[in-house]
Amino acid sequence: MNQIETLLLNCSHFRPDASELKKLAEHYPELRVTVADEPSYTIEQLAKAQIVVGFPKPGDLVHAEHLSWLQTPSAGVGQYSNKALFRNKGILLTSAVGTYGKQIADHVLGMIIAFNHYFFTYQRQMETQHWQRYFPTHDIWESTILLIGFGDIGKNIAIRAKAHGMQVLAVKRTMTEKPPYVDELYTTESLDDLLSRADYVVLCVASTPQTENILDERRIGLMKQGSYLINVARGALADQEALVQALQDGRLAGAGLDATEPEPLPPEHPLWRMPNVFITPHASGMSLSDPHQVFNIFFENLGRYLNGQPMRNLVDFDRRY
Repeated sequence: MNQIETLLLNCSHFRPDASELKKLAEHYPELRVTVADEPSYTIEQLAKAQIVVGFPKPGDLVHAEHLSWLQTPSAGVGQYSNKALFRNKGILLTSAVGTYGKQIADHVLGMIIAFNHYFFTYQRQMETQHWQRYFPTHDIWESTILLIGFGDIGKNIAIRAKAHGMQVLAVKRTMTEKPPYVDELYTTESLDDLLSRADYVVLCVASTPQTENILDERRIGLMKQGSYLINVARGALADQEALVQALQDGRLAGAGLDATEPEPLPPEHPLWRMPNVFITPHASGMSLSDPHQVFNIFFENLGRYLNGQPMRNLVDFDRRY
């Protein structure tokens, strides 16, 4: 039996444990599995691999002469979405879509509640033992949220936002049937008309050449006075200079940023020092369940790959997601 060289790269979102490696060996003895930590794999290991799970450096893929399938542990695949990176033009690229929606949605709702209830202000007041109360500018259950992107993450945010009584608006690339936890669903062509209605605008769309700078200076100017921007996707989706200006002018009340451009921001960047900005280190998708969920996707896809069946989360190189 020909052995299928398989390279598993350990990282924070994918780290198969002993029981998972045993399951892999029992079900698929034809695999010759090499496990390496993501930063320390060798070019020789990559060059031999037919299957890779993890985040190889895009520039190293030129050496992956036998690679036919790359499974990423991330939902976004922007760094691998250019087919020219791969020597095998029939390459299969699959993502971990479906792994991160719930925890990222919790992160978004946490930001909304924290802004609405002045948690960040009260935290600063604790440092000086200052006692002052504030009324929210509006109640969450009377607020409108606009989701830019309606994949796994957007749908999970919508479910939680609707449970809090919010009016939920969403835009996506192509129209589909509206689920009951969304009040209004549109294509991105309607985005300009919706921005002025939303108290919270959430960027949760895939990063592609078409969505880069989707919230440019003009569209940030269309956002509702006193609204908030929350970005749990990629920093390049929003014009950061225009965002800084809108926050300084008071046109926007605040921003919750789990994604910036670059990451991390340089120490001198003004967003670090703004009291109405909350920055998290691209951590919204982190969960103790991540590595096991990614392994389950890989394990299911492995069976499909070996049997020539359609694979889960297969990336369309034309759409780049």
